Amino acid sequence: MTETKTENNQMQMGTWDKLATEEIERKPKVEFEVGKQREVIFLDDSPQEFNGDTGAYYLFNVEESGEQKVIMTSAWTLLRGIKTLSPLKGKRAVITKVMESGKQKFVVEEKKI
Repeated sequence: MTETKTENNQMQMGTWDKLATEEIERKPKVEFEVGKQREVIFLDDSPQEFNGDTGAYYLFNVEESGEQKVIMTSAWTLLRGIKTLSPLKGKRAVITKVMESGKQKFVVEEKKI
C-alpha cells in the first residue's frame, strides 16, 4: 500500500541563504487603502525575503508618523515602485494604492526633504 502525502513541508532550493536566524519582531503593518497616501521612511537598504504558502513575500522596515512599522507585500507594482528608490535606507516615500481598469496597483513616489 502506498501512502499519498498531501502536505509539502519541504523547503525550496536557495532557502538556506535567506533563512533568518534572529527572532522576527512583530511590528504593526502599514495599512493601505485605495486613494489614501501613506508617507514612510525606510529604515533598511533592502527588505527581508520570506517564502509563504503562496510564494515569496517581502518585509520592509519603515517609520510612519514616528512609529516603527512594516510593509509586508508580494504586490508586484508596490515592489517595483519601491525598487526604483534603491538604496532605500533613509529614503522618504509617499505610497498610494489606486484602482486602474478595475485592478489595484500602487504608486510610489520619493519625497525629497
